[in-house]
Amino acid sequence: MKIYGITIKPLSPFGTPLKGDTLFGHFCWQAAENPDLLTDGLDTWIARYAQDPFAVFSSAWPVLTRHGKKIYGVTRPSGLELLGGKKMERREKIKQNKRIKKQKWLLIGEDLKLNMTEADLAKDSDLFDLLLEEMEPADAKPFRLLNKEQRKLCTPVTQAHNSINRLTMTTGSGMFAPFSHDNFQYLPGVRLIIFVGVNEDAMDVECLKTGFERIGSWGYGRDATTGLGRFSVVSVEEHPWPEGGEDDTSCYTLGPSVPQKKTFISCHSTPFTRFGRHGSSLAGSAHPFKKPVIMADEGAVLHPVEKGIFSRPYLGTAVTDVSIADARTVVQGYSLYLPC
Repeated sequence: MKIYGITIKPLSPFGTPLKGDTLFGHFCWQAAENPDLLTDGLDTWIARYAQDPFAVFSSAWPVLTRHGKKIYGVTRPSGLELLGGKKMERREKIKQNKRIKKQKWLLIGEDLKLNMTEADLAKDSDLFDLLLEEMEPADAKPFRLLNKEQRKLCTPVTQAHNSINRLTMTTGSGMFAPFSHDNFQYLPGVRLIIFVGVNEDAMDVECLKTGFERIGSWGYGRDATTGLGRFSVVSVEEHPWPEGGEDDTSCYTLGPSVPQKKTFISCHSTPFTRFGRHGSSLAGSAHPFKKPVIMADEGAVLHPVEKGIFSRPYLGTAVTDVSIADARTVVQGYSLYLPC
């Protein structure tokens, strides 16, 4: 399996977070509509997915520059406040935990080597300041006026909607009352990277790039038909992946996952429930929604029973039997991980 880094540039607000399992679903629909994207077609690889995933997608992470070097901002590892510092007094331990919880990001270098230290943690405002350093002074000037609470790479926005009563040709009350949806928007200049593990027998890098370009063109996630979820593909490059070393004892996940049974001693994670919905033609079927799936959200830290798990760059399982509309439906319960 080769690992690629897909760098994208957001072009519009988003209604759905860029998480790995949803990106996998979008790519599957592209392969269903365009059989040339996957060798032997999507059905062949979906049938083998539980034993041999053809692709594993990470969630999207900010790409920034610090001291002239590229860095990535990933979510703070779950349970980090519980690691180390066992000899601290209780009061000092509480202060440390409060301080760590305010820093939601972990900064890592382009080599993807993890250091679980407080020095590598960052707040929203820290990432915001790094982005301003990359921008031209004239472009950055309006953003320097934002207050502390507003200094984030991603900000909430509200989009108004309405339904027209065709008898009166206007809005009204009840089902025709105007309503709004909460979306989010990245600041100008933000770049995001999505790591993808690809089975070379299934597709090559050009097919991967084509699939993502089409997702970005048509729109990703909720309300794509109203213009949300647009992005452009900046680059697709093979990315070196760190191998597990003698000192590595844990796995840090880069996307939501369903860890396999009897493989891990413990797991520090934030529970995440995916209430999935079908896309494309099945979105208008009698059963557009999938069964909910409880996952370990990105940023989980899992401690394996044996080091043999470090022989491949992903962990987790495929999730099946989630759809009444189409029995072939699977959910990506796999996640790429970094040894730590």
